[in-house]
Amino acid sequence: MDKTNKTCGKFLNKAKGDEGEAIASGFLEKIGYKIIKTKFRKGRNEIDIIAESENGVLNFIEVKTRFENSFGKPYEAVDKKKLKKIIDVSNFFLINSNIDRGKKIINYGIVSIEYIERSSIKLIFFENIFD
Repeated sequence: MDKTNKTCGKFLNKAKGDEGEAIASGFLEKIGYKIIKTKFRKGRNEIDIIAESENGVLNFIEVKTRFENSFGKPYEAVDKKKLKKIIDVSNFFLINSNIDRGKKIINYGIVSIEYIERSSIKLIFFENIFD
């Protein structure tokens, strides 16, 4: 694969990921979540969505989108290594936002989006991945 194809592939993957994150944000808002921040970064690591649920729980949400299933289900891509990065970035967010972790309920979730056909998706929301 030449450099042009590699760059084009990265651009398309980012566009697909951005589309998935927009779908996930819209879904979360429809079920009563307030989006606080998207694409929160610490270095090269990122939390896709930080949102507060109606009951005041602060949620750090990873969004995984797949347009083909040859790589498995989207949620299967969130392994222990990825979870460690998400927790690290969430701690950075909490410290920099002056949020007392002891006084706020914190939750970690995944929105898994799988394109079934060109016009339909399968969205699964794992609200608390540590339960």
